[in-house]
Amino acid sequence: MSEQVTVQVTPDMTVGDLAEVLFCSSLQPSDELDADKVAAAISQSLRSHHGQIRECAEELAASYGKDPEITCLRMRWARTVVARTFPTARVAS
Repeated sequence: MSEQVTVQVTPDMTVGDLAEVLFCSSLQPSDELDADKVAAAISQSLRSHHGQIRECAEELAASYGKDPEITCLRMRWARTVVARTFPTARVAS
């Protein structure tokens, strides 16, 4: 039996972090999105990746190796959604 990982979006997460996690979620650009759905998808994606943003980054990198054009489009979408949903999220310098 697997242990349930509780994950929250925290203020120290950057736009890039949130976009990587959203990239790995089940949300699609065609879905109707609101802030609650985006936050829930990010939380679920983090849970499924054991609370580790690094695991999402690894999945993103593997996806890029398989299909860079689609990966770039999805990541651009994820960054746009994150910027709109979390306008105060910090951008890493």
